[in-house]
Amino acid sequence: MPPPRLMMDVYEEHLGEAAFLWSRWEQSLASPAVDLTIAEAIEERLLAHLDGLTLGGPEVAERLLIPMLEQGAPTEVSSAAFALLANGREGAKHVLERLEATEGPALTGIQRALELDDSLDPAALLPILGASRVDTQAAVLEALVFRRAVPPSALARFLSHDDPRLQSAALLGLDGRPEEPARKALLAALDSPEVRVRTAALVSGLVAGLRRAWEKCQKWAAEPSAAGAQARVLLALGGGERDLTRLVELLDVPDLRASTLWALGFSGQVAAADACLAWMGDDRRTAALAGEAFCAITGLQLEGPYAAPLEELAEEPLALEEEDLDADLVPRPEDALPLPAPGAVAAWWKQERGRLAPGSRLTRGRPFSVQSLFEALRQEPMRRREVLALELALRSRGQLRLEARALTRRQAASFDRALAAPASISSRRFDALMLQS
Repeated sequence: MPPPRLMMDVYEEHLGEAAFLWSRWEQSLASPAVDLTIAEAIEERLLAHLDGLTLGGPEVAERLLIPMLEQGAPTEVSSAAFALLANGREGAKHVLERLEATEGPALTGIQRALELDDSLDPAALLPILGASRVDTQAAVLEALVFRRAVPPSALARFLSHDDPRLQSAALLGLDGRPEEPARKALLAALDSPEVRVRTAALVSGLVAGLRRAWEKCQKWAAEPSAAGAQARVLLALGGGERDLTRLVELLDVPDLRASTLWALGFSGQVAAADACLAWMGDDRRTAALAGEAFCAITGLQLEGPYAAPLEELAEEPLALEEEDLDADLVPRPEDALPLPAPGAVAAWWKQERGRLAPGSRLTRGRPFSVQSLFEALRQEPMRRREVLALELALRSRGQLRLEARALTRRQAASFDRALAAPASISSRRFDALMLQS
């Protein structure tokens, strides 16, 4: 006998609330106005509704969750898949069957549930790496890499794959110093014509300590590509004085300015703060990014007299090309950033600059250390934590991985492992960490 209609209404409400909160939670992960505590509160509400869905058992699964895998919006699909996976073997069977038959946003929704779920044995996903469809293979491989659950033998056949998405996922799945065949594939990938592959190879190459990866990082810093944007962040995290000077010079390139300001906020250098100050009176986006980076270095809070009313800054010109109109209407994470009052910030900086030692790296005005990196991962806005997690992986040679887009309960376990092994983390510049050619 099916559940009473009233009970189905309750489960439908659970699903609707879960989908809404899932979307809110995902948005919070890129927000400059949300920290880990706030994101965790949203996550707890999300998990409560997902738990509610599992209470309906097989009947609710059959009538509501399984059909949603085919019919729902991405966050509805993710919510239904997550609840089915939590229901055990039978629920997981339906998710895996749908994984091999679906595509597009629905496949993306299932992939996200597989990334966040910790009830399904990752070994159950390994056979699907042999699926006939590349997008299915890629969804599974990316989910397994996200969970750091891919055996080296499974990665090996994708490291030189013809599909850039599969190859880049496999490259990002490498840990620490790879064996010789994987190392050769990694070096070859640094010369790939595919930007996505080169970007993945750059990150994994630095984790592996490949000097050639650092050389590529310095070479690509002026590129307008995704690989160039990643290189700029990496140079800011671990470069020297010459690297910083180059990044500051790139602020004069309009197409690189936004990503360079973002990168400079992770450099912790007084000279970078000086450079950011010069861009606080520009258009709204540039001013907001300059203020964010300046505060990340110096510790100033953009509030009270240091925050500018919106009307004080020049409007960004609207693009007239038809293909750009939709992009202009999509809110960007930096739209939530406070805007600096340039005069007040400059006066504060004139007074405070002398107490900060030039050449030393700072985090919110305090000297950088391994401990400050841990504190930043706990306290910084969610928008910044993915870069900080990458720095942790680089400085530990891949031994310590914190996935900033995972559920906080999994992140807490990663924190515990990191705190138990501080001696394995280096605070040196990245060029000093490169040991291989």
